[in-house]
Amino acid sequence: MKELAHLNFRFAKAPLESLQYSDKRIMSRTKKPAILVALGLGALVVLPLMIWLVGQLGSERSGLPTGAPDLGSSTQIPAVDYELDQLAKKVGTLIEEDLAEVLRRGDLSLNFLADLKREASRAQNDLQSGRLDRARKRFESVLAVGEAQLTAVAAMDKARSLRESTFTELGRLEYLRPTFENTYREAMNSYNTALSLMDAGEFVQSVDKFERATAILGDLEARSIEQVATLLEAAERKIESYDFSLARQAYEAVLEIDASNSKAADGLTMVGSLAEIAEEIKAVEALEAEGDLDGALRAMRTLAESLPNNPFIENQIISLESRILEQEFARLLERSVEAESAGEYALAIAELEAALRLKEDPEQVKRLVNLEETYKAARLEQLLADGFEALKGGRYESARNLYKEAVALAPDSDEARSGLEKASSLYLAGIRYSQNLIGVERSVEEGRFPLAAKLFNEALKSRPPSLTSAQKRREAAIKEGLDEQAAEVAVTIKSDGRTYVSIIGVLAPDRFKETELKLFPDVYKVRGTRKGYRDLDLELKVDASKGKQSLFVACKERI
Repeated sequence: MKELAHLNFRFAKAPLESLQYSDKRIMSRTKKPAILVALGLGALVVLPLMIWLVGQLGSERSGLPTGAPDLGSSTQIPAVDYELDQLAKKVGTLIEEDLAEVLRRGDLSLNFLADLKREASRAQNDLQSGRLDRARKRFESVLAVGEAQLTAVAAMDKARSLRESTFTELGRLEYLRPTFENTYREAMNSYNTALSLMDAGEFVQSVDKFERATAILGDLEARSIEQVATLLEAAERKIESYDFSLARQAYEAVLEIDASNSKAADGLTMVGSLAEIAEEIKAVEALEAEGDLDGALRAMRTLAESLPNNPFIENQIISLESRILEQEFARLLERSVEAESAGEYALAIAELEAALRLKEDPEQVKRLVNLEETYKAARLEQLLADGFEALKGGRYESARNLYKEAVALAPDSDEARSGLEKASSLYLAGIRYSQNLIGVERSVEEGRFPLAAKLFNEALKSRPPSLTSAQKRREAAIKEGLDEQAAEVAVTIKSDGRTYVSIIGVLAPDRFKETELKLFPDVYKVRGTRKGYRDLDLELKVDASKGKQSLFVACKERI
Protein backbone atom coordinates (compact mmCIF):
# COMPACT_ATOMS: atom_id res chain seq x y z
CA MET A 1 0.00 0.00 0.00
CA LYS A 2 2.89 2.30 0.84
CA GLU A 3 4.48 1.69 -2.54
CA LEU A 4 1.14 2.29 -4.29
CA ALA A 5 0.63 5.56 -2.42
CA HIS A 6 4.15 6.64 -3.28
CA LEU A 7 3.56 6.03 -6.96
CA ASN A 8 0.24 7.91 -6.90
CA PHE A 9 1.90 10.78 -5.14
CA ARG A 10 4.51 11.05 -7.84
CA PHE A 11 1.85 10.90 -10.52
CA ALA A 12 -0.18 13.68 -8.80
CA LYS A 13 2.78 15.98 -8.25
CA ALA A 14 4.72 15.82 -11.50
CA PRO A 15 2.24 17.15 -14.11
CA LEU A 16 0.89 20.26 -12.23
CA GLU A 17 2.59 22.87 -14.44
CA SER A 18 1.49 21.22 -17.66
CA LEU A 19 -2.08 21.06 -16.36
CA GLN A 20 -2.14 24.76 -15.59
CA TYR A 21 -0.90 25.49 -19.10
CA SER A 22 -3.62 23.29 -20.58
CA ASP A 23 -6.29 24.96 -18.43
CA LYS A 24 -5.49 28.36 -19.92
CA ARG A 25 -5.84 27.06 -23.44
CA ILE A 26 -9.18 25.42 -22.67
CA MET A 27 -10.58 28.47 -20.79
CA SER A 28 -9.78 30.68 -23.72
CA ARG A 29 -12.39 28.83 -25.80
CA THR A 30 -15.16 28.01 -23.28
CA LYS A 31 -15.14 28.20 -19.46
CA LYS A 32 -17.62 25.37 -18.65
CA PRO A 33 -15.71 22.50 -20.19
CA ALA A 34 -12.53 23.77 -18.57
CA ILE A 35 -14.09 23.66 -15.09
CA LEU A 36 -15.22 20.06 -15.59
CA VAL A 37 -11.80 19.03 -16.72
CA ALA A 38 -10.20 20.72 -13.75
CA LEU A 39 -12.50 18.89 -11.31
CA GLY A 40 -11.70 15.54 -12.92
CA LEU A 41 -7.97 16.11 -12.71
CA GLY A 42 -8.26 17.27 -9.13
CA ALA A 43 -10.02 14.02 -8.24
CA LEU A 44 -7.17 12.09 -9.77
CA VAL A 45 -4.75 13.97 -7.53
CA VAL A 46 -6.72 13.64 -4.26
CA LEU A 47 -7.93 10.02 -4.58
CA PRO A 48 -4.49 8.35 -4.38
CA LEU A 49 -3.63 10.48 -1.33
CA MET A 50 -6.80 9.34 0.45
CA ILE A 51 -6.06 5.71 -0.32
CA TRP A 52 -2.54 6.08 1.08
CA LEU A 53 -3.84 7.73 4.33
CA VAL A 54 -6.37 4.92 4.87
CA GLY A 55 -3.59 2.38 4.46
CA GLN A 56 -1.46 4.15 7.06
CA LEU A 57 -4.32 4.13 9.59
CA GLY A 58 -4.96 0.43 9.00
CA SER A 59 -1.34 -0.37 9.61
CA GLU A 60 -1.25 1.47 12.92
CA ARG A 61 -4.39 -0.34 14.15
CA SER A 62 -2.97 -3.72 13.26
CA GLY A 63 0.13 -3.14 15.39
CA LEU A 64 2.50 -3.60 12.46
CA PRO A 65 4.99 -0.95 11.56
CA THR A 66 4.33 1.02 8.34
CA GLY A 67 5.30 -1.00 5.31
CA ALA A 68 5.54 -4.38 7.26
CA PRO A 69 4.98 -7.29 4.88
CA ASP A 70 1.96 -9.60 5.23
CA LEU A 71 3.25 -13.00 6.38
CA GLY A 72 0.09 -14.80 5.34
CA SER A 73 -1.25 -15.02 8.90
CA SER A 74 -4.71 -13.85 9.86
CA THR A 75 -3.18 -12.24 12.98
CA GLN A 76 -0.18 -9.97 12.53
CA ILE A 77 2.28 -9.72 15.50
CA PRO A 78 4.86 -7.05 16.22
CA ALA A 79 8.52 -7.71 15.41
CA VAL A 80 10.31 -9.44 18.36
CA ASP A 81 13.97 -9.95 19.20
CA TYR A 82 15.79 -13.13 18.26
CA GLU A 83 16.00 -14.57 21.80
CA LEU A 84 12.27 -14.21 22.46
CA ASP A 85 11.45 -15.76 19.10
CA GLN A 86 13.72 -18.72 19.86
CA LEU A 87 12.21 -19.06 23.34
CA ALA A 88 8.72 -19.30 21.85
CA LYS A 89 9.84 -21.94 19.38
CA LYS A 90 11.56 -23.94 22.14
CA VAL A 91 8.37 -23.94 24.22
CA GLY A 92 6.40 -25.11 21.20
CA THR A 93 8.79 -28.00 20.59
CA LEU A 94 8.76 -28.96 24.29
CA ILE A 95 4.95 -29.17 24.41
CA GLU A 96 4.13 -30.57 20.99
CA GLU A 97 6.97 -33.10 20.74
CA ASP A 98 8.83 -33.90 23.98
CA LEU A 99 5.96 -33.78 26.48
CA ALA A 100 3.50 -35.19 23.95
CA GLU A 101 5.72 -38.28 23.62
CA VAL A 102 5.82 -38.69 27.42
CA LEU A 103 2.01 -38.39 27.47
CA ARG A 104 1.65 -41.12 24.83
CA ARG A 105 3.81 -43.42 26.99
CA GLY A 106 1.46 -42.85 29.93
CA ASP A 107 4.07 -41.15 32.14
CA LEU A 108 2.32 -37.73 32.17
CA SER A 109 -1.21 -36.61 33.06
CA LEU A 110 -3.40 -35.03 30.42
CA ASN A 111 -4.42 -32.26 32.83
CA PHE A 112 -0.79 -31.26 33.39
CA LEU A 113 -0.16 -30.93 29.67
CA ALA A 114 -3.45 -29.07 29.16
CA ASP A 115 -2.53 -26.53 31.88
CA LEU A 116 0.88 -26.06 30.32
CA LYS A 117 -0.66 -25.50 26.88
CA ARG A 118 -3.07 -22.86 28.31
CA GLU A 119 -0.17 -20.97 29.88
CA ALA A 120 1.76 -21.14 26.62
CA SER A 121 -1.33 -19.83 24.77
CA ARG A 122 -1.52 -16.87 27.18
CA ALA A 123 2.15 -16.15 26.49
CA GLN A 124 1.39 -16.23 22.75
CA ASN A 125 -1.50 -13.77 23.21
CA ASP A 126 0.80 -11.46 25.14
CA LEU A 127 3.27 -11.67 22.33
CA GLN A 128 0.64 -10.81 19.71
CA SER A 129 -0.59 -7.93 21.80
CA GLY A 130 2.91 -6.46 22.04
CA ARG A 131 3.33 -7.21 25.77
CA LEU A 132 6.78 -8.64 25.16
CA ASP A 133 8.15 -8.70 28.73
CA ARG A 134 5.05 -10.45 30.00
CA ALA A 135 5.19 -12.94 27.13
CA ARG A 136 8.86 -13.65 27.91
CA LYS A 137 8.15 -14.38 31.59
CA ARG A 138 5.26 -16.72 30.74
CA PHE A 139 7.37 -18.60 28.15
CA GLU A 140 10.25 -18.97 30.61
CA SER A 141 7.86 -20.26 33.31
CA VAL A 142 6.34 -22.84 30.91
CA LEU A 143 9.82 -23.94 29.80
CA ALA A 144 11.08 -24.36 33.39
CA VAL A 145 8.03 -26.39 34.49
CA GLY A 146 8.11 -28.57 31.34
CA GLU A 147 11.82 -29.28 31.54
CA ALA A 148 11.55 -30.09 35.25
CA GLN A 149 8.82 -32.57 34.42
CA LEU A 150 11.00 -34.14 31.70
CA THR A 151 13.86 -34.43 34.21
CA ALA A 152 11.55 -36.17 36.66
CA VAL A 153 10.33 -38.57 33.98
CA ALA A 154 13.92 -39.34 32.97
CA ALA A 155 14.78 -40.03 36.59
CA MET A 156 11.77 -42.33 36.85
CA ASP A 157 12.84 -44.23 33.71
CA LYS A 158 16.37 -44.56 35.02
CA ALA A 159 15.11 -45.75 38.39
CA ARG A 160 13.00 -48.46 36.72
CA SER A 161 15.96 -49.62 34.68
CA LEU A 162 18.32 -49.63 37.68
CA ARG A 163 15.80 -51.55 39.75
CA GLU A 164 15.88 -54.41 37.24
CA SER A 165 19.65 -54.40 36.69
CA THR A 166 20.48 -54.13 40.41
CA PHE A 167 18.11 -56.95 41.26
CA THR A 168 19.81 -59.10 38.61
CA GLU A 169 23.27 -58.29 39.99
CA LEU A 170 22.20 -59.19 43.54
CA GLY A 171 21.07 -62.58 42.29
CA ARG A 172 24.16 -63.16 40.16
CA LEU A 173 26.60 -62.40 43.00
CA GLU A 174 24.67 -64.11 45.77
CA TYR A 175 27.28 -66.91 45.77
CA LEU A 176 29.70 -64.38 47.31
CA ARG A 177 27.36 -63.66 50.24
CA PRO A 178 28.87 -66.24 52.63
CA THR A 179 32.43 -64.97 52.09
CA PHE A 180 31.64 -61.22 51.95
CA GLU A 181 28.51 -61.15 54.14
CA ASN A 182 28.77 -57.54 55.43
CA THR A 183 29.47 -56.04 52.01
CA TYR A 184 26.66 -57.98 50.36
CA ARG A 185 24.20 -56.91 53.13
CA GLU A 186 25.21 -53.26 52.59
CA ALA A 187 24.37 -53.52 48.86
CA MET A 188 21.04 -55.20 49.63
CA ASN A 189 20.07 -52.49 52.17
CA SER A 190 20.84 -49.77 49.62
CA TYR A 191 18.63 -51.56 47.09
CA ASN A 192 15.72 -51.80 49.54
CA THR A 193 16.02 -48.09 50.42
CA ALA A 194 15.94 -47.24 46.69
CA LEU A 195 12.69 -49.24 46.33
CA SER A 196 11.08 -47.27 49.16
CA LEU A 197 12.11 -43.94 47.65
CA MET A 198 10.79 -45.06 44.27
CA ASP A 199 7.41 -45.94 45.78
CA ALA A 200 7.32 -42.48 47.38
CA GLY A 201 7.96 -40.83 43.99
CA GLU A 202 11.46 -39.69 44.99
CA PHE A 203 13.00 -40.93 41.78
CA VAL A 204 16.20 -38.87 41.80
CA GLN A 205 17.06 -40.07 45.31
CA SER A 206 16.13 -43.65 44.39
CA VAL A 207 18.53 -43.51 41.41
CA ASP A 208 21.34 -42.53 43.80
CA LYS A 209 20.60 -45.50 46.05
CA PHE A 210 20.36 -47.96 43.16
CA GLU A 211 23.68 -46.69 41.79
CA ARG A 212 25.25 -47.02 45.24
CA ALA A 213 24.08 -50.63 45.47
CA THR A 214 25.47 -51.33 42.00
CA ALA A 215 28.83 -49.75 42.94
CA ILE A 216 29.05 -51.85 46.12
CA LEU A 217 28.34 -55.02 44.16
CA GLY A 218 30.94 -54.04 41.53
CA ASP A 219 33.56 -53.52 44.23
CA LEU A 220 32.56 -56.80 45.82
CA GLU A 221 33.01 -58.70 42.58
CA ALA A 222 36.34 -56.98 41.84
CA ARG A 223 37.67 -57.95 45.28
CA SER A 224 36.57 -61.53 44.81
CA ILE A 225 38.11 -61.72 41.35
CA GLU A 226 41.39 -60.31 42.64
CA GLN A 227 41.41 -62.67 45.61
CA VAL A 228 40.66 -65.69 43.42
CA ALA A 229 43.33 -64.68 40.90
CA THR A 230 45.89 -64.23 43.70
CA LEU A 231 45.12 -67.66 45.12
CA LEU A 232 45.29 -69.33 41.70
CA GLU A 233 48.64 -67.68 40.96
CA ALA A 234 49.95 -68.80 44.35
CA ALA A 235 48.80 -72.34 43.62
CA GLU A 236 50.58 -72.34 40.26
CA ARG A 237 53.81 -71.08 41.86
CA LYS A 238 53.65 -73.78 44.49
CA ILE A 239 53.14 -76.43 41.82
CA GLU A 240 56.11 -75.13 39.82
CA SER A 241 58.24 -75.46 42.95
CA TYR A 242 56.78 -78.94 43.56
CA ASP A 243 55.03 -77.82 46.81
CA PHE A 244 51.78 -79.68 46.16
CA SER A 245 50.43 -79.43 49.72
CA LEU A 246 50.29 -75.62 49.71
CA ALA A 247 48.96 -75.68 46.16
CA ARG A 248 46.05 -77.86 47.38
CA GLN A 249 45.28 -75.38 50.16
CA ALA A 250 45.18 -72.47 47.70
CA TYR A 251 42.80 -74.31 45.36
CA GLU A 252 40.52 -75.18 48.27
CA ALA A 253 40.45 -71.53 49.34
CA VAL A 254 39.34 -70.54 45.85
CA LEU A 255 36.48 -73.04 45.95
CA GLU A 256 35.35 -71.61 49.28
CA ILE A 257 34.88 -68.27 47.52
CA ASP A 258 33.57 -69.64 44.21
CA ALA A 259 32.43 -73.25 44.36
CA SER A 260 31.96 -73.32 40.57
CA ASN A 261 35.52 -72.20 39.72
CA SER A 262 36.69 -74.75 37.14
CA LYS A 263 40.38 -73.82 37.39
CA ALA A 264 40.46 -74.57 41.10
CA ALA A 265 38.53 -77.81 40.63
CA ASP A 266 40.88 -78.94 37.85
CA GLY A 267 43.86 -77.90 39.98
CA LEU A 268 42.76 -80.09 42.85
CA THR A 269 42.30 -83.03 40.50
CA MET A 270 45.75 -82.45 39.00
CA VAL A 271 47.45 -82.19 42.40
CA GLY A 272 45.81 -85.46 43.40
CA SER A 273 47.11 -87.23 40.28
CA LEU A 274 50.66 -85.97 40.88
CA ALA A 275 50.83 -87.96 44.10
CA GLU A 276 51.12 -91.09 41.95
CA ILE A 277 54.38 -89.89 40.37
CA ALA A 278 55.91 -88.11 43.35
CA GLU A 279 59.27 -89.93 43.06
CA GLU A 280 59.61 -89.26 39.34
CA ILE A 281 58.85 -85.58 39.91
CA LYS A 282 61.53 -85.40 42.60
CA ALA A 283 64.02 -86.83 40.11
CA VAL A 284 63.11 -84.12 37.59
CA GLU A 285 63.48 -81.50 40.30
CA ALA A 286 66.99 -82.80 41.06
CA LEU A 287 68.01 -82.52 37.39
CA GLU A 288 66.79 -78.93 37.28
CA ALA A 289 68.76 -78.12 40.42
CA GLU A 290 71.91 -79.47 38.75
CA GLY A 291 71.28 -77.24 35.74
CA ASP A 292 70.60 -80.19 33.43
CA LEU A 293 67.54 -78.70 31.78
CA ASP A 294 67.79 -80.99 28.74
CA GLY A 295 67.75 -84.05 31.04
CA ALA A 296 64.81 -82.63 32.99
CA LEU A 297 62.93 -82.02 29.74
CA ARG A 298 63.50 -85.59 28.56
CA ALA A 299 62.27 -86.92 31.93
CA MET A 300 59.15 -84.75 31.79
CA ARG A 301 58.36 -85.93 28.26
CA THR A 302 58.64 -89.51 29.51
CA LEU A 303 56.14 -88.70 32.28
CA ALA A 304 53.83 -87.10 29.69
CA GLU A 305 53.67 -90.44 27.86
CA SER A 306 52.48 -92.22 31.02
CA LEU A 307 50.15 -89.40 32.09
CA PRO A 308 48.86 -87.72 28.92
CA ASN A 309 46.95 -84.44 29.11
CA ASN A 310 48.21 -83.70 32.61
CA PRO A 311 48.24 -79.87 32.89
CA PHE A 312 51.14 -79.79 35.34
CA ILE A 313 53.38 -81.94 33.17
CA GLU A 314 52.42 -80.01 30.04
CA ASN A 315 53.15 -76.69 31.75
CA GLN A 316 56.49 -77.95 33.07
CA ILE A 317 57.48 -79.09 29.57
CA ILE A 318 56.60 -75.65 28.20
CA SER A 319 58.55 -73.99 31.02
CA LEU A 320 61.62 -76.16 30.46
CA GLU A 321 61.53 -75.56 26.71
CA SER A 322 61.33 -71.83 27.32
CA ARG A 323 64.26 -71.87 29.75
CA ILE A 324 66.36 -73.94 27.35
CA LEU A 325 65.54 -71.51 24.55
CA GLU A 326 66.60 -68.60 26.78
CA GLN A 327 69.90 -70.37 27.52
CA GLU A 328 70.58 -70.95 23.81
CA PHE A 329 69.57 -67.37 23.01
CA ALA A 330 72.01 -66.04 25.60
CA ARG A 331 74.79 -68.34 24.31
CA LEU A 332 74.36 -67.14 20.72
CA LEU A 333 74.32 -63.52 21.84
CA GLU A 334 77.55 -64.03 23.76
CA ARG A 335 79.23 -65.60 20.73
CA SER A 336 77.99 -62.75 18.54
CA VAL A 337 79.49 -60.17 20.90
CA GLU A 338 82.81 -62.03 20.95
CA ALA A 339 82.94 -62.16 17.14
CA GLU A 340 82.12 -58.46 16.90
CA SER A 341 84.89 -57.61 19.35
CA ALA A 342 87.33 -59.59 17.18
CA GLY A 343 86.23 -57.68 14.07
CA GLU A 344 84.62 -60.80 12.56
CA TYR A 345 81.43 -59.03 11.58
CA ALA A 346 80.11 -61.72 9.24
CA LEU A 347 80.31 -64.32 12.03
CA ALA A 348 78.79 -61.88 14.53
CA ILE A 349 75.86 -61.28 12.18
CA ALA A 350 75.35 -65.01 11.61
CA GLU A 351 75.28 -65.74 15.36
CA LEU A 352 72.91 -62.86 16.05
CA GLU A 353 70.55 -63.90 13.25
CA ALA A 354 70.48 -67.43 14.71
CA ALA A 355 69.58 -65.98 18.12
CA LEU A 356 66.77 -63.86 16.67
CA ARG A 357 65.33 -66.92 14.94
CA LEU A 358 64.84 -68.39 18.41
CA LYS A 359 63.27 -65.31 19.96
CA GLU A 360 62.29 -61.80 18.93
CA ASP A 361 64.18 -59.02 20.67
CA PRO A 362 63.75 -55.39 19.48
CA GLU A 363 67.03 -54.31 21.08
CA GLN A 364 68.99 -57.07 19.33
CA VAL A 365 67.22 -56.30 16.05
CA LYS A 366 68.61 -52.74 16.28
CA ARG A 367 72.05 -54.17 17.06
CA LEU A 368 71.79 -56.41 14.00
CA VAL A 369 71.07 -53.38 11.80
CA ASN A 370 74.13 -51.59 13.19
CA LEU A 371 76.27 -54.69 12.73
CA GLU A 372 75.19 -55.04 9.12
CA GLU A 373 76.07 -51.39 8.47
CA THR A 374 79.49 -51.84 10.07
CA TYR A 375 80.11 -55.05 8.13
CA LYS A 376 78.97 -53.42 4.91
CA ALA A 377 81.40 -50.53 5.33
CA ALA A 378 84.33 -52.80 6.25
CA ARG A 379 83.60 -55.33 3.53
CA LEU A 380 83.18 -52.63 0.89
CA GLU A 381 86.54 -51.13 1.79
CA GLN A 382 88.22 -54.54 1.54
CA LEU A 383 86.56 -55.39 -1.78
CA LEU A 384 87.62 -52.10 -3.34
CA ALA A 385 91.19 -52.54 -2.17
CA ASP A 386 91.40 -56.16 -3.40
CA GLY A 387 89.74 -55.24 -6.70
CA PHE A 388 92.27 -52.48 -7.32
CA GLU A 389 95.19 -54.83 -6.57
CA ALA A 390 93.74 -57.47 -8.91
CA LEU A 391 93.40 -54.88 -11.70
CA LYS A 392 96.94 -53.70 -11.17
CA GLY A 393 98.20 -57.29 -11.28
CA GLY A 394 96.33 -58.12 -14.48
CA ARG A 395 93.95 -60.56 -12.75
CA TYR A 396 90.96 -59.12 -14.52
CA GLU A 397 88.51 -61.94 -13.83
CA SER A 398 89.26 -61.79 -10.12
CA ALA A 399 88.99 -57.99 -10.19
CA ARG A 400 85.66 -58.19 -11.96
CA ASN A 401 84.26 -60.60 -9.36
CA LEU A 402 85.45 -58.41 -6.49
CA TYR A 403 84.00 -55.23 -7.94
CA LYS A 404 80.77 -57.07 -8.78
CA GLU A 405 80.34 -58.02 -5.13
CA ALA A 406 81.14 -54.42 -4.13
CA VAL A 407 78.39 -53.06 -6.42
CA ALA A 408 75.88 -55.54 -5.01
CA LEU A 409 76.86 -54.41 -1.51
CA ALA A 410 76.81 -50.67 -2.28
CA PRO A 411 75.02 -49.82 -5.56
CA ASP A 412 75.63 -46.09 -4.99
CA SER A 413 79.42 -46.44 -4.79
CA ASP A 414 81.03 -44.66 -7.78
CA GLU A 415 84.33 -46.43 -7.17
CA ALA A 416 82.68 -49.86 -7.19
CA ARG A 417 80.73 -49.16 -10.39
CA SER A 418 83.68 -47.68 -12.31
CA GLY A 419 85.94 -50.49 -11.10
CA LEU A 420 83.46 -53.10 -12.28
CA GLU A 421 83.18 -51.43 -15.66
CA LYS A 422 86.95 -51.27 -16.12
CA ALA A 423 87.58 -54.79 -14.83
CA SER A 424 84.81 -56.21 -17.04
CA SER A 425 86.18 -54.38 -20.08
CA LEU A 426 89.72 -55.62 -19.46
CA TYR A 427 88.50 -59.11 -18.70
CA LEU A 428 86.59 -59.15 -22.00
CA ALA A 429 89.66 -57.79 -23.81
CA GLY A 430 91.78 -60.51 -22.26
CA ILE A 431 89.33 -63.17 -23.42
CA ARG A 432 89.35 -61.76 -26.94
CA TYR A 433 93.15 -61.58 -26.91
CA SER A 434 93.49 -65.19 -25.78
CA GLN A 435 90.88 -66.45 -28.24
CA ASN A 436 92.55 -64.60 -31.13
CA LEU A 437 95.93 -66.12 -30.23
CA ILE A 438 94.34 -69.57 -30.20
CA GLY A 439 92.95 -68.81 -33.70
CA VAL A 440 96.39 -67.66 -34.83
CA GLU A 441 98.02 -70.87 -33.66
CA ARG A 442 95.31 -72.99 -35.26
CA SER A 443 95.65 -71.12 -38.59
CA VAL A 444 99.47 -71.47 -38.52
CA GLU A 445 99.09 -75.18 -37.90
CA GLU A 446 96.76 -75.43 -40.89
CA GLY A 447 99.19 -73.39 -43.03
CA ARG A 448 96.82 -70.46 -43.45
CA PHE A 449 99.36 -67.81 -42.70
CA PRO A 450 97.49 -64.76 -44.08
CA LEU A 451 94.51 -65.58 -41.84
CA ALA A 452 96.90 -66.12 -38.93
CA ALA A 453 98.42 -62.69 -39.53
CA LYS A 454 94.97 -61.09 -39.59
CA LEU A 455 93.95 -62.75 -36.34
CA PHE A 456 97.26 -61.76 -34.76
CA ASN A 457 96.60 -58.13 -35.62
CA GLU A 458 93.13 -58.44 -34.05
CA ALA A 459 94.70 -59.92 -30.95
CA LEU A 460 97.09 -56.98 -30.69
CA LYS A 461 94.14 -54.55 -30.85
CA SER A 462 92.53 -56.18 -27.80
CA ARG A 463 95.86 -56.75 -26.03
CA PRO A 464 95.50 -56.08 -22.25
CA PRO A 465 97.78 -53.45 -20.77
CA SER A 466 99.37 -56.02 -18.51
CA LEU A 467 100.62 -59.47 -19.68
CA THR A 468 102.13 -62.32 -17.75
CA SER A 469 105.56 -63.64 -18.68
CA ALA A 470 104.01 -66.70 -20.29
CA GLN A 471 101.70 -64.52 -22.40
CA LYS A 472 104.60 -62.41 -23.52
CA ARG A 473 106.64 -65.48 -24.58
CA ARG A 474 103.69 -66.91 -26.45
CA GLU A 475 103.07 -63.65 -28.31
CA ALA A 476 106.74 -63.32 -29.28
CA ALA A 477 106.90 -66.89 -30.63
CA ILE A 478 103.81 -66.35 -32.81
CA LYS A 479 105.20 -63.08 -34.17
CA GLU A 480 108.50 -64.69 -35.02
CA GLY A 481 106.78 -67.51 -36.89
CA LEU A 482 104.59 -65.10 -38.84
CA ASP A 483 107.57 -62.96 -39.75
CA GLU A 484 109.25 -66.06 -41.21
CA GLN A 485 106.22 -66.67 -43.42
CA ALA A 486 106.19 -63.14 -44.81
CA ALA A 487 108.43 -63.84 -47.88
CA GLU A 488 107.45 -65.52 -51.19
CA VAL A 489 108.43 -69.14 -51.76
CA ALA A 490 109.53 -70.71 -55.08
CA VAL A 491 107.14 -73.47 -56.14
CA THR A 492 107.45 -75.83 -59.12
CA ILE A 493 104.26 -77.23 -60.66
CA LYS A 494 104.75 -80.29 -62.93
CA SER A 495 102.24 -82.07 -65.22
CA ASP A 496 102.00 -84.58 -68.10
CA GLY A 497 101.43 -81.87 -70.71
CA ARG A 498 97.89 -83.13 -71.43
CA THR A 499 96.20 -82.05 -68.20
CA TYR A 500 94.94 -78.52 -67.72
CA VAL A 501 96.30 -77.25 -64.41
CA SER A 502 94.87 -74.23 -62.51
CA ILE A 503 95.35 -72.63 -59.08
CA ILE A 504 92.41 -70.58 -57.81
CA GLY A 505 93.35 -66.94 -57.72
CA VAL A 506 96.87 -67.57 -58.99
CA LEU A 507 97.12 -69.67 -62.20
CA ALA A 508 94.61 -69.87 -65.05
CA PRO A 509 93.97 -73.37 -66.58
CA ASP A 510 96.91 -74.32 -68.81
CA ARG A 511 98.77 -77.39 -70.13
CA PHE A 512 102.45 -77.66 -69.45
CA LYS A 513 105.16 -80.02 -68.40
CA GLU A 514 106.57 -77.71 -65.73
CA THR A 515 106.15 -74.11 -64.51
CA GLU A 516 107.78 -72.04 -61.82
CA LEU A 517 105.76 -69.83 -59.46
CA LYS A 518 106.45 -67.45 -56.55
CA LEU A 519 103.76 -67.89 -53.87
CA PHE A 520 103.31 -66.46 -50.37
CA PRO A 521 102.93 -69.13 -47.71
CA ASP A 522 99.28 -70.23 -47.59
CA VAL A 523 97.01 -73.10 -48.59
CA TYR A 524 96.08 -73.13 -52.30
CA LYS A 525 93.49 -75.13 -54.19
CA VAL A 526 95.01 -76.81 -57.30
CA ARG A 527 92.75 -78.38 -59.92
CA GLY A 528 93.60 -80.68 -62.88
CA THR A 529 91.13 -81.30 -65.72
CA ARG A 530 91.38 -83.52 -68.82
CA LYS A 531 88.72 -84.62 -71.24
CA GLY A 532 87.66 -88.21 -70.65
CA TYR A 533 89.34 -88.28 -67.25
CA ARG A 534 88.12 -87.63 -63.73
CA ASP A 535 88.96 -84.13 -62.40
CA LEU A 536 91.71 -83.90 -59.84
CA ASP A 537 91.58 -81.49 -56.79
CA LEU A 538 94.73 -81.08 -54.73
CA GLU A 539 95.74 -78.89 -51.81
CA LEU A 540 99.06 -77.06 -51.94
CA LYS A 541 100.44 -75.90 -48.59
CA VAL A 542 103.18 -73.37 -49.14
CA ASP A 543 105.44 -73.06 -46.10
CA ALA A 544 108.53 -70.84 -46.06
CA SER A 545 110.16 -72.98 -43.42
CA LYS A 546 110.30 -75.97 -45.87
CA GLY A 547 112.22 -74.19 -48.62
CA LYS A 548 111.44 -74.73 -52.35
CA GLN A 549 108.36 -76.94 -52.96
CA SER A 550 107.03 -78.87 -55.98
CA LEU A 551 103.74 -80.52 -56.97
CA PHE A 552 102.85 -82.96 -59.77
CA VAL A 553 99.36 -82.66 -61.26
CA ALA A 554 98.03 -85.15 -63.89
CA CYS A 555 94.56 -86.68 -64.50
CA LYS A 556 95.02 -90.43 -64.98
CA GLU A 557 91.65 -92.00 -64.02
CA ARG A 558 89.38 -92.50 -67.03
CA ILE A 559 85.69 -91.88 -66.77
